[in-house]
Amino acid sequence: MFLSRLEEKEKITFLELAHYVARKDNHFSISEKDIINNYCMEMQISNIDFDFEKFDIYDTLGKIKNKKSQKIVLLEIMALIYSDNFLHEEERRVLEKILEEFNLNYHLATVYGEWAKAILSLYIQGNALIEI
Repeated sequence: MFLSRLEEKEKITFLELAHYVARKDNHFSISEKDIINNYCMEMQISNIDFDFEKFDIYDTLGKIKNKKSQKIVLLEIMALIYSDNFLHEEERRVLEKILEEFNLNYHLATVYGEWAKAILSLYIQGNALIEI
């Protein structure tokens, strides 16, 4: 929804982070794949080859310095995290690292999480309306 506001390098960085989060619970679901594909369409970039073993979350997060960009990344990652309606322990740890590295408040993550859940619900409803 807001990813087009990121700079080109930030878009790739975000996509790397999204792939990491999607795989962190050892299950890369169809809904997570769909969300990442939608991220790519929104950012107008191609998907990337992602190597989980070579990924360094701190290096990746360190590339996003702009405060608004950091908030966009957090907001969009929340949609990916809640795409299965559950915050897995591994995802929670990643979320804590994001908040720490971006120096963002935990309460902000709570609000962003609730927003993401509402948006996901509306997306599901919209798809259902199309199919009726």
